[in-house]
Amino acid sequence: MSAAPAPPASAARCPVCGQDNSATAQFCIHCHAILIRRCPKCWHEQREGNVCEHCGANFALCWETALERSMQEEDRVQLATFGAAVGAFVQILLLPFTSLGGLLRALVARLIAGRLPGR
Repeated sequence: MSAAPAPPASAARCPVCGQDNSATAQFCIHCHAILIRRCPKCWHEQREGNVCEHCGANFALCWETALERSMQEEDRVQLATFGAAVGAFVQILLLPFTSLGGLLRALVARLIAGRLPGR
């Protein structure tokens, strides 16, 4: 009996399931765990650690800040959408009163135009 061939030195071993993957694999072929982490600041790729080896950025802190900014932007958009909906609702409520003024002006203009000499 012969022993199983050893994986190539450049193979990446999954930290979750221990499966050997190709050196360029970004995800484990067995359990789909992330094998290559990419820094959100400098886009440096590394296999281990939660701090970038290139720029020293803390991955968790960077993603937390990005998520916080995204949530603030989402809140701003929802508030703007709500404000637009309220504005449209107020315009609909005031429509009978605002259109009545235009109607009265048109009627008065026709009455005045009917009384003018030269007709």
